[in-house]
Amino acid sequence: MGATTIWPTPLLEDNQSTYSYHGYAITNAYKIDPRYGSNKLYKDLATKAHQKGLKLIMDYVTNHWGIDNWIIKDLPTKNWIHQFPNFQRSNYRMTTQYDPNASKVDAKLCMDGWFDTTMPDLNQSNPLVLNYLIQNAIWWVEYADLDGLRVDTYSYNDKEGISKWTKAITDEYPNFNIVGEVWMHNQAAISFWQKDSKIGAIKSYNSYLPSVMDFTLHDAISSMFNEENATWSNGMIKAYNNFASDYLYSNSNNILVFAENHDTQRINEIFKGNIQKYKLALTLIATVRGIPQLYYGGEIGMQGNKNDGDGDIRRDFPGGWNGDSNDAFTNSGRTKTQQDYFNFTSKLLNWRKNSEVIQKGKTTHYIPENNVYVYFRYNDKKSVMVVINNNPKEQTIPLNRFAENLKNHISGTDILTNTNYDITKNDLTVKGKTSLVIELN
Repeated sequence: MGATTIWPTPLLEDNQSTYSYHGYAITNAYKIDPRYGSNKLYKDLATKAHQKGLKLIMDYVTNHWGIDNWIIKDLPTKNWIHQFPNFQRSNYRMTTQYDPNASKVDAKLCMDGWFDTTMPDLNQSNPLVLNYLIQNAIWWVEYADLDGLRVDTYSYNDKEGISKWTKAITDEYPNFNIVGEVWMHNQAAISFWQKDSKIGAIKSYNSYLPSVMDFTLHDAISSMFNEENATWSNGMIKAYNNFASDYLYSNSNNILVFAENHDTQRINEIFKGNIQKYKLALTLIATVRGIPQLYYGGEIGMQGNKNDGDGDIRRDFPGGWNGDSNDAFTNSGRTKTQQDYFNFTSKLLNWRKNSEVIQKGKTTHYIPENNVYVYFRYNDKKSVMVVINNNPKEQTIPLNRFAENLKNHISGTDILTNTNYDITKNDLTVKGKTSLVIELN
Protein backbone atom coordinates (compact mmCIF):
# COMPACT_ATOMS: atom_id res chain seq x y z
CA MET A 1 0.00 0.00 0.00
CA GLY A 2 2.99 2.28 0.37
CA ALA A 3 2.92 2.50 4.15
CA THR A 4 6.24 2.66 5.96
CA THR A 5 5.19 2.43 9.61
CA ILE A 6 2.67 0.55 11.78
CA TRP A 7 0.96 2.33 14.67
CA PRO A 8 -1.27 -0.01 16.69
CA THR A 9 -3.40 1.46 19.45
CA PRO A 10 -2.20 0.27 22.90
CA LEU A 11 -1.40 -3.43 23.22
CA LEU A 12 -0.34 -3.42 26.87
CA GLU A 13 -2.43 -5.27 29.44
CA ASP A 14 -5.77 -3.54 29.98
CA ASN A 15 -7.48 -5.96 32.35
CA GLN A 16 -10.23 -3.79 33.78
CA SER A 17 -13.26 -5.06 35.67
CA THR A 18 -15.42 -2.43 33.94
CA TYR A 19 -15.67 -0.77 30.52
CA SER A 20 -12.28 -0.25 28.94
CA TYR A 21 -11.99 -1.99 25.59
CA HIS A 22 -9.74 0.60 23.97
CA GLY A 23 -6.41 -0.20 25.65
CA TYR A 24 -5.79 3.24 27.17
CA ALA A 25 -6.41 2.10 30.75
CA ILE A 26 -3.24 0.07 31.29
CA THR A 27 -3.06 -2.38 34.18
CA ASN A 28 0.52 -3.59 33.62
CA ALA A 29 3.01 -1.34 31.83
CA TYR A 30 5.47 -4.18 31.26
CA LYS A 31 3.12 -6.77 29.79
CA ILE A 32 1.38 -7.21 26.45
CA ASP A 33 -2.29 -8.01 26.97
CA PRO A 34 -2.71 -11.81 26.65
CA ARG A 35 -5.67 -11.24 24.34
CA TYR A 36 -3.16 -9.89 21.82
CA GLY A 37 -0.36 -12.31 22.56
CA SER A 38 2.80 -11.94 24.61
CA ASN A 39 5.87 -9.78 25.00
CA LYS A 40 7.80 -12.20 22.80
CA LEU A 41 5.20 -12.02 20.03
CA TYR A 42 5.31 -8.22 20.19
CA LYS A 43 9.08 -8.36 19.83
CA ASP A 44 8.64 -10.77 16.90
CA LEU A 45 6.20 -8.30 15.32
CA ALA A 46 8.86 -5.57 15.45
CA THR A 47 11.50 -7.91 14.02
CA LYS A 48 9.32 -9.06 11.12
CA ALA A 49 8.19 -5.50 10.43
CA HIS A 50 11.82 -4.41 10.19
CA GLN A 51 12.56 -7.28 7.84
CA LYS A 52 9.86 -5.89 5.54
CA GLY A 53 11.22 -2.36 5.78
CA LEU A 54 8.46 -1.22 8.13
CA LYS A 55 8.84 0.72 11.37
CA LEU A 56 6.84 0.05 14.54
CA ILE A 57 5.46 2.76 16.83
CA MET A 58 4.14 2.13 20.33
CA ASP A 59 1.05 4.02 21.48
CA TYR A 60 2.19 5.12 24.93
CA VAL A 61 0.14 6.58 27.80
CA THR A 62 1.82 8.84 30.36
CA ASN A 63 -1.21 10.76 31.63
CA HIS A 64 -3.21 7.95 33.25
CA TRP A 65 -3.43 4.23 33.93
CA GLY A 66 -6.32 1.87 34.57
CA ILE A 67 -7.86 1.83 38.03
CA ASP A 68 -7.16 -1.92 38.25
CA ASN A 69 -3.44 -1.44 37.61
CA TRP A 70 -1.55 -3.41 40.26
CA ILE A 71 0.43 -0.33 41.28
CA ILE A 72 -2.73 1.77 41.63
CA LYS A 73 -4.14 -0.88 43.97
CA ASP A 74 -1.04 -0.60 46.18
CA LEU A 75 0.24 2.95 45.72
CA PRO A 76 3.96 3.42 46.43
CA THR A 77 3.12 6.96 47.63
CA LYS A 78 -0.17 8.74 48.16
CA ASN A 79 0.74 11.32 45.55
CA TRP A 80 1.58 8.73 42.88
CA ILE A 81 -1.78 9.82 41.42
CA HIS A 82 -3.75 13.03 41.77
CA GLN A 83 -6.37 12.56 44.47
CA PHE A 84 -9.42 14.57 45.44
CA PRO A 85 -11.96 14.13 48.26
CA ASN A 86 -14.39 12.89 45.61
CA PHE A 87 -14.02 11.85 41.99
CA GLN A 88 -12.96 14.84 39.91
CA ARG A 89 -13.00 14.65 36.15
CA SER A 90 -10.64 16.79 34.07
CA ASN A 91 -12.26 19.90 32.66
CA TYR A 92 -10.42 19.08 29.39
CA ARG A 93 -9.58 22.79 28.94
CA MET A 94 -6.04 22.49 27.66
CA THR A 95 -5.88 26.24 27.06
CA THR A 96 -5.24 26.60 30.81
CA GLN A 97 -1.77 25.12 30.25
CA TYR A 98 -0.54 28.35 28.66
CA ASP A 99 -3.29 30.92 29.32
CA PRO A 100 -1.70 33.87 31.21
CA ASN A 101 -5.12 34.73 32.64
CA ALA A 102 -6.12 31.22 33.73
CA SER A 103 -7.18 30.67 37.30
CA LYS A 104 -5.15 28.17 39.32
CA VAL A 105 -8.19 26.02 40.01
CA ASP A 106 -9.01 25.69 36.29
CA ALA A 107 -5.40 24.81 35.44
CA LYS A 108 -5.31 22.24 38.23
CA LEU A 109 -8.52 20.56 37.06
CA CYS A 110 -7.17 20.27 33.51
CA MET A 111 -3.86 18.67 34.52
CA ASP A 112 -4.85 16.83 37.69
CA GLY A 113 -8.46 15.84 37.04
CA TRP A 114 -9.05 12.23 36.01
CA PHE A 115 -9.67 11.51 32.34
CA ASP A 116 -12.44 9.12 33.36
CA THR A 117 -13.67 7.23 36.41
CA THR A 118 -11.55 4.19 35.48
CA MET A 119 -8.42 6.17 34.62
CA PRO A 120 -6.54 7.59 37.64
CA ASP A 121 -4.43 10.59 36.72
CA LEU A 122 -0.69 9.99 37.12
CA ASN A 123 1.33 12.67 38.90
CA GLN A 124 4.35 13.33 36.68
CA SER A 125 5.58 15.98 39.13
CA ASN A 126 6.35 13.10 41.53
CA PRO A 127 9.98 12.15 40.67
CA LEU A 128 9.26 8.48 41.41
CA VAL A 129 6.41 8.42 38.87
CA LEU A 130 8.50 10.29 36.33
CA ASN A 131 11.42 7.92 36.77
CA TYR A 132 9.14 4.90 36.41
CA LEU A 133 7.65 6.24 33.15
CA ILE A 134 11.08 7.11 31.74
CA GLN A 135 12.54 3.71 32.56
CA ASN A 136 9.48 1.89 31.25
CA ALA A 137 9.55 3.71 27.91
CA ILE A 138 13.28 3.11 27.48
CA TRP A 139 12.83 -0.56 28.39
CA TRP A 140 10.23 -1.01 25.64
CA VAL A 141 12.35 0.82 23.07
CA GLU A 142 15.27 -1.47 23.86
CA TYR A 143 13.30 -4.68 24.27
CA ALA A 144 11.27 -4.41 21.07
CA ASP A 145 13.65 -2.18 19.08
CA LEU A 146 10.89 0.39 18.63
CA ASP A 147 11.13 3.15 16.04
CA GLY A 148 8.96 5.78 17.72
CA LEU A 149 6.26 6.59 20.25
CA ARG A 150 2.84 8.15 19.91
CA VAL A 151 1.90 9.68 23.27
CA ASP A 152 -1.77 9.75 24.13
CA THR A 153 -3.35 12.87 25.73
CA TYR A 154 0.04 14.57 25.79
CA SER A 155 -1.25 18.01 26.72
CA TYR A 156 -3.16 16.76 29.79
CA ASN A 157 0.06 15.83 31.58
CA ASP A 158 1.82 18.04 34.08
CA LYS A 159 3.62 20.09 31.46
CA GLU A 160 6.92 20.36 33.33
CA GLY A 161 6.89 16.66 34.11
CA ILE A 162 6.10 15.55 30.57
CA SER A 163 8.82 17.87 29.29
CA LYS A 164 11.37 16.07 31.49
CA TRP A 165 10.05 12.68 30.35
CA THR A 166 10.29 13.62 26.67
CA LYS A 167 13.77 15.12 27.04
CA ALA A 168 15.00 12.00 28.84
CA ILE A 169 13.81 9.77 25.97
CA THR A 170 15.20 11.98 23.21
CA ASP A 171 18.48 12.48 25.09
CA GLU A 172 18.84 8.71 25.13
CA TYR A 173 17.82 8.43 21.45
CA PRO A 174 18.58 11.73 19.64
CA ASN A 175 17.08 10.57 16.32
CA PHE A 176 13.99 8.99 17.88
CA ASN A 177 10.65 10.51 16.88
CA ILE A 178 7.81 11.04 19.36
CA VAL A 179 4.45 12.46 18.31
CA GLY A 180 2.11 13.82 20.94
CA GLU A 181 -1.67 13.92 20.76
CA VAL A 182 -2.51 17.60 21.24
CA TRP A 183 -6.15 17.71 20.25
CA MET A 184 -6.67 21.44 19.88
CA HIS A 185 -8.20 23.61 17.21
CA ASN A 186 -5.79 26.41 16.42
CA GLN A 187 -2.19 26.34 15.29
CA ALA A 188 -0.83 28.53 18.07
CA ALA A 189 -2.23 26.18 20.70
CA ILE A 190 -0.87 23.07 18.97
CA SER A 191 2.53 24.57 18.17
CA PHE A 192 3.02 25.47 21.85
CA TRP A 193 3.70 21.78 22.46
CA GLN A 194 6.35 21.20 19.79
CA LYS A 195 10.04 21.21 20.64
CA ASP A 196 11.67 24.67 20.50
CA SER A 197 8.27 26.27 19.96
CA LYS A 198 8.24 30.02 19.38
CA ILE A 199 4.94 30.16 21.27
CA GLY A 200 6.28 28.04 24.11
CA ALA A 201 9.29 30.32 24.40
CA ILE A 202 6.97 33.18 25.32
CA LYS A 203 6.09 31.18 28.44
CA SER A 204 9.71 30.01 28.91
CA TYR A 205 8.56 26.48 28.16
CA ASN A 206 10.03 23.73 25.99
CA SER A 207 8.24 20.39 25.74
CA TYR A 208 11.12 18.76 23.79
CA LEU A 209 8.39 16.93 21.81
CA PRO A 210 9.61 16.45 18.22
CA SER A 211 6.21 16.08 16.55
CA VAL A 212 2.58 17.10 17.06
CA MET A 213 -0.63 16.19 15.25
CA ASP A 214 -2.17 18.63 12.77
CA PHE A 215 -5.70 18.65 14.14
CA THR A 216 -6.52 21.95 12.44
CA LEU A 217 -5.88 20.37 9.05
CA HIS A 218 -8.04 17.42 10.12
CA ASP A 219 -10.81 19.88 11.00
CA ALA A 220 -10.53 21.48 7.56
CA ILE A 221 -10.55 18.15 5.71
CA SER A 222 -13.65 17.09 7.65
CA SER A 223 -15.67 19.90 6.08
CA MET A 224 -14.05 21.54 3.06
CA PHE A 225 -14.44 18.71 0.54
CA ASN A 226 -18.21 18.82 1.12
CA GLU A 227 -18.18 22.59 0.48
CA GLU A 228 -18.46 22.75 -3.28
CA ASN A 229 -19.66 26.34 -3.53
CA ALA A 230 -16.67 28.12 -2.08
CA THR A 231 -17.03 31.41 -0.26
CA TRP A 232 -14.49 33.71 1.37
CA SER A 233 -14.07 31.19 4.21
CA ASN A 234 -15.34 27.86 2.81
CA GLY A 235 -13.84 25.23 0.59
CA MET A 236 -10.13 25.00 -0.21
CA ILE A 237 -9.32 28.31 1.45
CA LYS A 238 -9.44 26.33 4.70
CA ALA A 239 -6.42 24.32 3.58
CA TYR A 240 -4.62 27.46 2.44
CA ASN A 241 -5.27 29.21 5.75
CA ASN A 242 -4.04 26.20 7.68
CA PHE A 243 -0.66 26.18 5.95
CA ALA A 244 -0.43 29.96 6.09
CA SER A 245 0.10 29.54 9.84
CA ASP A 246 3.07 27.20 9.46
CA TYR A 247 5.33 29.97 10.73
CA LEU A 248 4.10 29.10 14.22
CA TYR A 249 5.73 25.67 14.15
CA SER A 250 9.39 25.15 14.92
CA ASN A 251 9.46 22.25 12.44
CA SER A 252 6.47 22.06 10.15
CA ASN A 253 7.99 19.08 8.30
CA ASN A 254 7.69 16.93 11.43
CA ILE A 255 3.93 17.18 11.92
CA LEU A 256 1.47 14.30 11.61
CA VAL A 257 -1.16 15.04 8.94
CA PHE A 258 -4.30 12.94 8.75
CA ALA A 259 -7.92 12.83 7.65
CA GLU A 260 -9.12 10.41 10.34
CA ASN A 261 -7.98 8.22 13.22
CA HIS A 262 -9.42 5.86 15.82
CA ASP A 263 -11.04 8.74 17.76
CA THR A 264 -12.60 10.73 14.92
CA GLN A 265 -15.44 10.37 12.48
CA ARG A 266 -14.60 8.08 9.58
CA ILE A 267 -13.71 10.28 6.61
CA ASN A 268 -15.62 8.07 4.16
CA GLU A 269 -18.66 8.40 6.42
CA ILE A 270 -18.37 12.18 6.10
CA PHE A 271 -18.00 11.79 2.32
CA LYS A 272 -20.91 9.32 2.15
CA GLY A 273 -18.81 6.88 0.16
CA ASN A 274 -17.83 9.43 -2.49
CA ILE A 275 -14.49 8.14 -3.76
CA GLN A 276 -13.68 11.38 -5.60
CA LYS A 277 -13.72 13.28 -2.31
CA TYR A 278 -11.54 10.60 -0.72
CA LYS A 279 -9.03 10.98 -3.54
CA LEU A 280 -8.89 14.74 -3.01
CA ALA A 281 -8.32 14.35 0.73
CA LEU A 282 -5.64 11.68 0.28
CA THR A 283 -3.88 13.73 -2.39
CA LEU A 284 -3.68 16.60 0.06
CA ILE A 285 -2.25 14.73 3.05
CA ALA A 286 0.16 12.75 0.83
CA THR A 287 1.70 15.82 -0.83
CA VAL A 288 1.85 18.55 1.83
CA ARG A 289 4.55 19.02 4.45
CA GLY A 290 4.56 16.60 7.34
CA ILE A 291 4.07 12.86 7.81
CA PRO A 292 0.81 11.40 6.43
CA GLN A 293 -1.08 9.00 8.71
CA LEU A 294 -3.86 6.72 7.46
CA TYR A 295 -6.45 4.95 9.55
CA TYR A 296 -7.00 1.30 8.65
CA GLY A 297 -9.89 0.69 6.27
CA GLY A 298 -9.88 4.15 4.74
CA GLU A 299 -7.93 2.66 1.85
CA ILE A 300 -10.88 0.38 0.97
CA GLY A 301 -13.61 2.95 1.63
CA MET A 302 -14.65 1.71 5.08
CA GLN A 303 -17.33 3.77 6.76
CA GLY A 304 -18.62 3.95 10.33
CA ASN A 305 -20.50 6.55 12.32
CA LYS A 306 -18.94 7.85 15.52
CA ASN A 307 -22.39 9.03 16.58
CA ASP A 308 -23.30 5.36 16.92
CA GLY A 309 -20.38 4.79 19.28
CA ASP A 310 -16.65 4.24 18.93
CA GLY A 311 -17.25 0.59 18.04
CA ASP A 312 -18.74 1.67 14.72
CA ILE A 313 -15.60 3.54 13.67
CA ARG A 314 -13.46 0.59 14.81
CA ARG A 315 -15.17 -2.16 12.84
CA ASP A 316 -13.34 -5.36 11.93
CA PHE A 317 -11.40 -5.13 8.70
CA PRO A 318 -13.16 -7.51 6.27
CA GLY A 319 -11.39 -10.81 5.82
CA GLY A 320 -9.94 -11.31 9.26
CA TRP A 321 -12.65 -13.62 10.57
CA ASN A 322 -14.40 -16.76 9.42
CA GLY A 323 -17.70 -15.89 7.81
CA ASP A 324 -16.61 -12.48 6.48
CA SER A 325 -18.33 -11.79 3.18
CA ASN A 326 -15.07 -10.80 1.47
CA ASP A 327 -11.36 -10.67 2.16
CA ALA A 328 -10.07 -7.14 1.62
CA PHE A 329 -6.51 -8.18 2.50
CA THR A 330 -5.98 -9.40 -1.08
CA ASN A 331 -6.58 -7.96 -4.54
CA SER A 332 -8.73 -10.91 -5.53
CA GLY A 333 -10.79 -10.69 -2.37
CA ARG A 334 -11.74 -7.02 -2.65
CA THR A 335 -14.91 -5.76 -4.22
CA LYS A 336 -14.53 -3.49 -7.25
CA THR A 337 -15.21 -0.43 -5.12
CA GLN A 338 -12.71 -1.51 -2.47
CA GLN A 339 -10.13 -2.15 -5.17
CA ASP A 340 -10.68 1.32 -6.68
CA TYR A 341 -9.94 2.91 -3.30
CA PHE A 342 -6.94 0.68 -2.75
CA ASN A 343 -5.41 1.22 -6.20
CA PHE A 344 -5.46 5.00 -5.83
CA THR A 345 -4.06 4.84 -2.30
CA SER A 346 -1.31 2.42 -3.26
CA LYS A 347 -0.24 4.34 -6.33
CA LEU A 348 -0.04 7.68 -4.54
CA LEU A 349 1.69 6.47 -1.39
CA ASN A 350 4.21 4.26 -3.15
CA TRP A 351 5.17 7.25 -5.27
CA ARG A 352 5.44 9.45 -2.19
CA LYS A 353 7.60 6.90 -0.42
CA ASN A 354 10.33 7.50 -3.00
CA SER A 355 9.83 11.24 -3.45
CA GLU A 356 12.37 13.25 -1.46
CA VAL A 357 10.94 16.54 -2.71
CA ILE A 358 7.61 15.72 -1.04
CA GLN A 359 9.17 14.39 2.14
CA LYS A 360 11.66 17.21 2.71
CA GLY A 361 10.94 19.92 0.15
CA LYS A 362 9.72 23.49 0.51
CA THR A 363 6.23 24.76 -0.31
CA THR A 364 4.79 27.65 -2.26
CA HIS A 365 1.01 27.82 -2.41
CA TYR A 366 -1.49 30.10 -4.14
CA ILE A 367 -4.77 31.48 -2.84
CA PRO A 368 -7.53 29.15 -4.11
CA GLU A 369 -9.76 30.44 -6.89
CA ASN A 370 -13.07 28.82 -7.82
CA ASN A 371 -12.35 26.19 -5.16
CA VAL A 372 -9.12 25.13 -6.89
CA TYR A 373 -6.02 24.95 -4.70
CA VAL A 374 -2.59 24.94 -6.35
CA TYR A 375 0.71 24.48 -4.56
CA PHE A 376 4.27 23.47 -5.38
CA ARG A 377 6.68 21.23 -3.48
CA TYR A 378 10.24 21.82 -4.55
CA ASN A 379 13.94 21.62 -3.76
CA ASP A 380 17.07 22.51 -5.73
CA LYS A 381 16.66 19.55 -8.08
CA LYS A 382 12.95 18.85 -8.48
CA SER A 383 9.51 20.43 -8.43
CA VAL A 384 6.01 19.00 -8.15
CA MET A 385 2.84 20.93 -8.97
CA VAL A 386 -0.29 19.81 -7.10
CA VAL A 387 -3.73 20.91 -8.31
CA ILE A 388 -6.80 20.06 -6.22
CA ASN A 389 -10.06 20.96 -7.91
CA ASN A 390 -12.76 20.81 -5.23
CA ASN A 391 -15.25 22.34 -7.63
CA PRO A 392 -17.75 19.82 -9.07
CA LYS A 393 -17.29 21.49 -12.47
CA GLU A 394 -14.30 21.33 -14.77
CA GLN A 395 -11.98 24.28 -14.28
CA THR A 396 -9.46 25.89 -16.61
CA ILE A 397 -6.67 27.68 -14.77
CA PRO A 398 -4.28 30.22 -16.34
CA LEU A 399 -0.70 29.05 -15.95
CA ASN A 400 0.89 32.49 -16.04
CA ARG A 401 -0.34 33.00 -12.48
CA PHE A 402 2.19 30.39 -11.33
CA ALA A 403 5.12 31.74 -13.33
CA GLU A 404 7.41 32.04 -10.31
CA ASN A 405 7.27 28.26 -9.89
CA LEU A 406 6.89 27.26 -13.54
CA LYS A 407 9.44 29.54 -15.22
CA ASN A 408 12.15 26.86 -15.47
CA HIS A 409 9.87 24.05 -16.65
CA ILE A 410 8.33 23.16 -19.99
CA SER A 411 6.37 19.97 -19.29
CA GLY A 412 5.24 17.60 -16.60
CA THR A 413 3.62 14.23 -15.95
CA ASP A 414 0.68 13.56 -13.65
CA ILE A 415 1.80 10.61 -11.54
CA LEU A 416 -1.83 9.57 -10.93
CA THR A 417 -2.80 9.08 -14.60
CA ASN A 418 0.57 9.20 -16.41
CA THR A 419 -0.81 12.09 -18.49
CA ASN A 420 1.75 14.49 -19.97
CA TYR A 421 1.17 18.25 -19.83
CA ASP A 422 2.72 21.07 -21.83
CA ILE A 423 3.44 23.71 -19.19
CA THR A 424 4.31 26.33 -21.84
CA LYS A 425 0.62 26.59 -22.82
CA ASN A 426 -1.61 29.34 -21.51
CA ASP A 427 -3.79 27.22 -19.29
CA LEU A 428 -4.49 23.85 -17.70
CA THR A 429 -7.87 22.10 -17.53
CA VAL A 430 -8.83 19.96 -14.55
CA LYS A 431 -11.97 17.84 -14.30
CA GLY A 432 -14.41 18.46 -11.48
CA LYS A 433 -13.54 16.91 -8.11
CA THR A 434 -10.17 15.80 -9.44
CA SER A 435 -6.56 16.29 -8.41
CA LEU A 436 -3.33 16.37 -10.37
CA VAL A 437 0.15 15.64 -9.03
CA ILE A 438 2.47 16.80 -11.80
CA GLU A 439 6.19 16.06 -11.68
CA LEU A 440 7.71 18.95 -13.61
CA ASN A 441 10.49 18.64 -16.17
